[in-house]
Amino acid sequence: MMIKILFLILLSLSSCKKEFKKGSSISKHIDNVIYGEPIRIEISNNNKISMKISSDTLYKHNEGNTILFGSVYADLFDKDGIKTSELHSDTAIVYINSDSLKAIGDVLIESIKGFKLFSEELIIFNNTKLVKSGKDIVFTSNDRDTLYGTGFWSNFDMTESQILKPQGTLSKTK
Repeated sequence: MMIKILFLILLSLSSCKKEFKKGSSISKHIDNVIYGEPIRIEISNNNKISMKISSDTLYKHNEGNTILFGSVYADLFDKDGIKTSELHSDTAIVYINSDSLKAIGDVLIESIKGFKLFSEELIIFNNTKLVKSGKDIVFTSNDRDTLYGTGFWSNFDMTESQILKPQGTLSKTK
């Protein structure tokens, strides 16, 4: 009998309907904080999309910058508006004056060509379509070569990249 009552309670709670405007991802707004499912931001340069960013929460910072946190995801596009890479991180700061983005915490960028970059922090420059990190990085090529180092520069699709202070050893096979 108790199981039937519990089942009926769960069934009635799961059938409750949330009311959202069609096409709206915002579920709650309190002062400078917006919660969503997800929140979406698009950044353009010369009328071409540069970045499409989504996250669970947006915080409009007092200095005018926007902080995104909770499952931050971004599509990165080249100067022609073609998707080149995907970014995942814990948190991101969108700098309003430059439309650049700083990704923080378990950052991964994966290009559609198969390159992967892991770091704790990096900056994406919207106008120049460059990725920069001053932190420790792990870079994996599309040939599955893994490189380590500190500091990194690259274009959005990571076909032209540089590790500033490479670390590790290479062994020559005969």
